[in-house]
Order: sequence, then structure tokens, then C-alpha cells
Amino acid sequence: MLFLRTSDVEKALRPEIAVQAVREAFTELSSGRINQPKRTVIMIKGDWWAVMQSATENAFVAKVVNVIPRNVARNKPAVNAVVLLMDPVDGSPLAMMEGSVLTAIRTSAASVLSTEVAYGRNVGTLGVIGAGTEARYHLKIALKYLKIGKVLITARKSHYALAKEFGAEPTNLETLLRQSDVIYATTSSKEPVVLGKYLKDDFHVSSIGAHTPDSRELDDEAVKRAKTYLVDSMEAVSEEAGDFIEPKKKGILPRVLEIGEVISKGLKVERPSVFKSVGTSAQDNLAAYYAYREALRLGLGTELTFP
Repeated sequence: MLFLRTSDVEKALRPEIAVQAVREAFTELSSGRINQPKRTVIMIKGDWWAVMQSATENAFVAKVVNVIPRNVARNKPAVNAVVLLMDPVDGSPLAMMEGSVLTAIRTSAASVLSTEVAYGRNVGTLGVIGAGTEARYHLKIALKYLKIGKVLITARKSHYALAKEFGAEPTNLETLLRQSDVIYATTSSKEPVVLGKYLKDDFHVSSIGAHTPDSRELDDEAVKRAKTYLVDSMEAVSEEAGDFIEPKKKGILPRVLEIGEVISKGLKVERPSVFKSVGTSAQDNLAAYYAYREALRLGLGTELTFP
């Protein structure tokens, strides 16, 4: 069994590889070719824990992941995860890998893919809301995969350091919303940070935070202004995303499409557009499989054997 550390996962899942992995994950999911049971979610002392599993012809993958916001005060990662990859034919364990970075990469790749699908690979101004792990990996993937003219970053704190690291411009939320063509919302906020009244006439927003029914990153006005509402999984957002559940209750959702269906059928995405992602085990499966395959090709990782 191959053990992949954080650095191994990063080297294996380069932007082009990561985006291709999630592209395949979404198309396979929408076409029903991935066996993906519902994730098991439990709350432990107010923290979110989940077990996610899925199977394809090439891989069975299980991920244990948690989101512990109080870890920030402990100077520890807020997201922790471990991924296990097994052969679906003979059941043998193939790889174990650090899962929080894999999650960050596949989530970022999904936002970047949604940008390519809805907006194209040339972006005038990219705005990133948030300054945590997801914001950092969104910048890493986007800046290498897309052609971007200017990057704006805002957050409650830490965005000055992140902006300096990536040669971006730190700013306030209103300025970012007014000036950005594409926006990545990567926050832990439970209240909307994407406010429709400030958005341009033409925009694409990817929201990957607010993954519980009682939290929002998008306000109603932002949803109302969108002509297309892309989702990673209709089933998942219908049960888990307040950004989808509440607008649906109010009857203000525009045309809703799964991104995998858009890609596989070549459907046109009318803008302004929104992409809402709560994450799927299909993404973990393909990202882990691609990481494993690339690790073997590049000679990455450490071989482990059971006694």
C-alpha cells in the first residue's frame, strides 16, 4: 500500500490533473456511473464530521473528514481528513493519503472547472472571499489553470498576508464584489458574503462554503440575478446547502443544472451564473485515483505493508 503525504498529494494533483479529475467525477456522477451512497454526517460537540464513500470500475474510496472551526484558535487546521483507496476487484488496499489537502485541491479544481464551463479560461478580475486553506488552494489552482488579469482578496483577517503571497490586491468586500468578474466564496461564514446588490451585470460566482442547511454565502439578490444555477450534485445541495434550500423554498431559483450534465451534453450556461458545491465523494474518488496513478508514475510516496 502506498502512503502519500501532503507534499506527495500536491505534486501528484497538479492543476491540469486536478481539473481533469473533477471533470471526470462530475460527468460520471451525472451519468450514474458512480456508486455514491449518501455521506454519513454527525455533529460532535458542534463540529461537523462525515464519512464519504464511492466506487467506480477503478477504485473504491472512503474518506473520513471533519470541520472544526475552533481549531483556528488552537493553531491547528480546521479541516482534517484521511482517504483510503482500495482495488474494487480484489479488495486490496492500494493507498492511504492525507485528505485535507486532497479535499482542498479537488474543491478548488471544481470552482476552476465551473469557471471554465460558465465563463471561460480568460478572467479579467478574480475575487476571492476568505483567507484560509480553501482560499489559498483556489488561488494556486486558478492562477496556474486560468489566465487572470487581476486578483482581489478580502476576509475578516489574514487576507493581507495571502494577497502579498500571491501578488494580489487586498481590499474590502464591497469593492471586491463590484469589481470582480469571477468570485470564489471560500468562507466559514453562516451569513451571506456575496451580496447581489453590488455584483456586476455579468458575473460567475462559485460558493464552496456554507455547506449546512442553516448557513448561507449567497444572499437572495445574488441568486435572483443569476440566470443559471450550477450544482455539483442535485441530491446533495437539496439536502445540505442553505444557499439552495432557502431560495428553492422562496421560489427564486433560476435554471438549475448539474455541472456534469452541462459538460457531458454540451449545454450552454447563461450568465450571470452561480456554482454551488458542497463536495461529493465522486470528487474524492477520482482525485484519489488520479493522485495514486500520478504518484506511481512519478515515484512519489512510501510503501507500507501490513504485518
